[in-house]
Amino acid sequence: MTTRSHKKWLVLVMAVLAVASGPGCHRRHTRPDPGIPYAAGTTSPKLAAFIFKEEGKLYLMTVGVNATRFHDKDAFIPLAVTLVNKTTSPILLHRESFTLVDPVSGSRYGLASIEEIRRQGRQSYDRQLMDTEHLLSKVDVYRQSPSNFFPSERLVIDQVELHQFQYMFDTLYFPRPEGQLLGKTFELHVNAKGLTDQIFVVFTVPEA
Repeated sequence: MTTRSHKKWLVLVMAVLAVASGPGCHRRHTRPDPGIPYAAGTTSPKLAAFIFKEEGKLYLMTVGVNATRFHDKDAFIPLAVTLVNKTTSPILLHRESFTLVDPVSGSRYGLASIEEIRRQGRQSYDRQLMDTEHLLSKVDVYRQSPSNFFPSERLVIDQVELHQFQYMFDTLYFPRPEGQLLGKTFELHVNAKGLTDQIFVVFTVPEA
């Protein structure tokens, strides 16, 4: 190999390495924009002791499990959910937009009905455990859009449109997954009109 050819080869190798080490390979810190799943058993980063988060350039999503851990014996479990839209495209959320996934069994759970949760009760207590103080530092620069998927009274707001820099913050209820709950890892997925990428948070329900 001539000296000139050797130099060209070195330049090509350095260019390839520069591309490989660029932002496209550091997806873990920007999920849920790409929606690439983690390795088995790995959860999303924590915002606080009982709050898991995924944040990228397009969206921020958090799942709070402080109240979840006290519902191991109940038919339905609460998740405190925050979703921020940073894009210019509106996101249209409704009851079918949220899915709880057991990655081991593959089971998927949609939202419970309002009447089921009213019969179970404890909604006021669950809302007191939403860890709002830890979320304020993340969402105080955004505008909150009203949502009330599981009201204790009759006011229901389960059609939510998030425009740029708007967010929703609500307690959502799902059927308790079969088998072990405490100490187990789950995923909460969002699928809604207006999303440019898949969004989901991987979390573990801690022992009470």
